[in-house]
Amino acid sequence: MSRGFGGGGRGRGGGRGGFRNYDSGPPEEVRELGYFTHPCEDDLVCKVTIDDVPFFNAPIYLENKQQIGKIDEIFGPIRDYYVSVKLSDDVKANSFAKNQKIYIDPQKLLPFTRFLPKPPGTPGTPGRGRGGRGGRGGGGFGGRGGGRGGFGGGRGGGFNRGGFNR
Repeated sequence: MSRGFGGGGRGRGGGRGGFRNYDSGPPEEVRELGYFTHPCEDDLVCKVTIDDVPFFNAPIYLENKQQIGKIDEIFGPIRDYYVSVKLSDDVKANSFAKNQKIYIDPQKLLPFTRFLPKPPGTPGTPGRGRGGRGGRGGGGFGGRGGGRGGFGGGRGGGFNRGGFNR
């Protein structure tokens, strides 16, 4: 039986897509993210030297594209920030040399400007316009149930507590 929507019968919105490129090996290219400053417990603390901001849980690599761990935390002032890297099970924090470079897949970076407040008066993404009927539920009053005040009448049935109907 065909269900019409493409998401395995979920109706509105379809299913959640699979994780694209999830654990699909090393990326085609890696870009320098920063360098190792010191270990903290079993994590690495690294100074970021690029303007873009990494995704949380983005894989981190050595120059030879060997994955060493994933971004855990991002902290520090906005223009001078650090990341902590949660290491893979087979990698130890004390095996890194001070200032050793770390790398990231460029697809796992967001532009720095995404994290800055927009100055007032700049045309951001175009607004939704004013008015309009809204989606699902139509315009009108509330989209569900009857009109305002009172019981009965209109769409959505009246109010009936049971008992006697006169």
